[in-house]
Amino acid sequence: MISLQLPDAPAGSLIATIAWAYLVTNAVRVLSYLPQIVTVWRCRDGARSLSLWTWSLWTASHITAVLYGTLVVHDLFFVAISTVNLTGCGAVTLIATRRRLAARRTPDDNEPLAWKRA
Repeated sequence: MISLQLPDAPAGSLIATIAWAYLVTNAVRVLSYLPQIVTVWRCRDGARSLSLWTWSLWTASHITAVLYGTLVVHDLFFVAISTVNLTGCGAVTLIATRRRLAARRTPDDNEPLAWKRA
């Protein structure tokens, strides 16, 4: 059964503090995806300054976190946070990938087409 609760620990204990810190930092992190999504969405140079490898790896790590939370620890709280992070990270990765592919199809006046294929 999947639970949705913070660990049973006395208020002020180290475990309770860590659980609340996890909740707060991940709630703020969800908001941090929005500026990156907007920036990549507006990007017209193929999102060259963004590392697709890094964002893809982060997306994969969130997929494994969702699976771990669902299948191993059965913790709905953990699964919910991981799913939201997967959504934000996946959005950045997909938009950047799409921008990168579009930039390869559209030659830039400042660069030779051969550079786009590399």
